[in-house]
Amino acid sequence: MARTSKTGLPHVKAVKAKGKLYLYFDTGQKDERGKKIFTALPPQRDPTFGAVYAALLGHRTRRTAVEPLLTVKAMIALYQNSPKWRDELSDGSRKLYSYYLAEIEQLIGMAPANELSRDVVVRMVDRRADKPGAANMLLRTTGALYRWGRERGHVTADPCRDISELKMGEHQPWPDELVAAALVDDDDRIRLAVHMLYFTAQRIGDVMRMQFSDIRDGMLFVRQQKTRKPLHIPIHRDLAAELKRQGRQIGPIIVGSDGRPVKQETVRQYIKQWTDARGVKAVAHGLRKNAVNALLEASCTVAQTAAISGQTLQLVEHYAKARDQKKLAQQAMKTWESE
Repeated sequence: MARTSKTGLPHVKAVKAKGKLYLYFDTGQKDERGKKIFTALPPQRDPTFGAVYAALLGHRTRRTAVEPLLTVKAMIALYQNSPKWRDELSDGSRKLYSYYLAEIEQLIGMAPANELSRDVVVRMVDRRADKPGAANMLLRTTGALYRWGRERGHVTADPCRDISELKMGEHQPWPDELVAAALVDDDDRIRLAVHMLYFTAQRIGDVMRMQFSDIRDGMLFVRQQKTRKPLHIPIHRDLAAELKRQGRQIGPIIVGSDGRPVKQETVRQYIKQWTDARGVKAVAHGLRKNAVNALLEASCTVAQTAAISGQTLQLVEHYAKARDQKKLAQQAMKTWESE
């Protein structure tokens, strides 16, 4: 159990846990439940400690009375109960934001919302540096929370200002031979999942929601979770053949061996296991790039490609840059020689 010790600094509580010393400043205020509000301090050896402590001490000294103060935790609750959260965010975005809002609440929930400083957010992000995707999502979620808070007049602070996201590698398209192998694999799970991801050019979350009832007159209807964009995607003849091979006409297209719906993460994992077994580091999302590249190499325009993938024209052009240089050069030479 953590134990508290004195520091000699006014209004600072030191908590020792697992051999480490954590410092918290007593703001002199109370939350909506009447409990004292503490805010985390950097370690005393941190170069920012003096400035952060002086600022908090100055705020406390200037107050003449203890009054309820909006904490980060309370602002999160307001945000998650707002029309913006309920009506403007997709189910997928709400689920993702909820995960990171819970982490933010755990780390700094009792801090005064309007006094959260940039350096605290930087430390939150940097402690996740070993997983840049998660670190960036933590930063985006904090930014979204505070943008909403400023719009509603709950805070004026902008603690995410000028904080750059961590660099991370992009998901690469699969090698052509790996795609070809997956499309004819004996494992029904792999073959169907790859057909669906590749020939629809959609995110795995949208693919997992597709049902046979979404297919009409040779078109597959999907409303993208992230963008809420409605799309009618013509079914490629190879995908049509694979769907016919499945021999089902009701329910989700992708199901488990028992015929029941499966989770997105389950499909991600068995795709990863399949590619790992072949000595290739690849992820399901890479197939979306393969699809975009295939459409472009089939002489589809950027606009035509975007009509299938549902992406912006700018993103399709970005994906196009990752196309196989060797293949493009060979095609270019053939075109040149045919003149």
